[in-house]
Amino acid sequence: MIKTGPHLRQAREALGWSPSEFARALRLAGDEKQGAKRVLEMEAGRRDISGPVTVAVESFLRGFLPNGFQRDEETAGQVGKG
Repeated sequence: MIKTGPHLRQAREALGWSPSEFARALRLAGDEKQGAKRVLEMEAGRRDISGPVTVAVESFLRGFLPNGFQRDEETAGQVGKG
């Protein structure tokens, strides 16, 4: 279960998504920069992680992707490269 900022960050990294991709998948309000900022604030513990965000992230980890969601071209090719 996603309860803390480090849990959220670990989930995002396991998905291989950037903060902006994560925000877009979560359909966070605002532009891309605002969404990424909100994700980073949740990960740092400066913003609460809502129940709907928790449910959505757990769904992503089980393989669900939102309708129309596409990875950023820039980061999509980096998954699995270390």
